[in-house]
Amino acid sequence: MKTIEEYMNDPDIQAMPEYLREIHAARRLIQDETVGMSAEEEAEYHRKKTDELFVSLGLPQPQYVDFSGQGHLEPHETTLSAGKPA
Repeated sequence: MKTIEEYMNDPDIQAMPEYLREIHAARRLIQDETVGMSAEEEAEYHRKKTDELFVSLGLPQPQYVDFSGQGHLEPHETTLSAGKPA
């Protein structure tokens, strides 16, 4: 597997403006690492990478919500009333 530095040295990426090089190198790295993964595998990959980043920064682990098997999300109903609030 290539490192981010190897992607940064790619001729296509080196021709880009400096502020875009790291972004495109990271995008290609992630694309290559996740090719052929199912949606569930890719989601797990991103969770693992996020958890590793939080640990490296000394932050508490993020909390994840699992909406699998619930179909689509229902809109939240909000009741609006005319006039001044009570």
